[in-house]
Amino acid sequence: MRRQKRREVTIETKCGVCHEARAEFRCPQCHKPVCDACAFKTEHGAFCSRQCEAAYRDFVQTKRPEPPRPRRSLLKPVIVAVLMIIIVIAAMKAGWLSYLFGIP
Repeated sequence: MRRQKRREVTIETKCGVCHEARAEFRCPQCHKPVCDACAFKTEHGAFCSRQCEAAYRDFVQTKRPEPPRPRRSLLKPVIVAVLMIIIVIAAMKAGWLSYLFGIP
């Protein structure tokens, strides 16, 4: 039996507040479609109501920020590099490098 392709039906999303106009936004809190005329717009986005805006604002304010990462100090790598240089210079003065690696 052959399968038939389903025809995609595009339904224009209507506003969840007035149920008449075409939705331009989705409420970031409840995800309800909202038209431009019904939208309650703030710096956080376009909401379907003042209650959703207040709930979203409270959520954003109470959200804990990530703790800052501890900064890595450059002191330890610098000390290790200086000690390595001192050891190599001391080995060259004592003649250990020429003895071990055949370096004149």
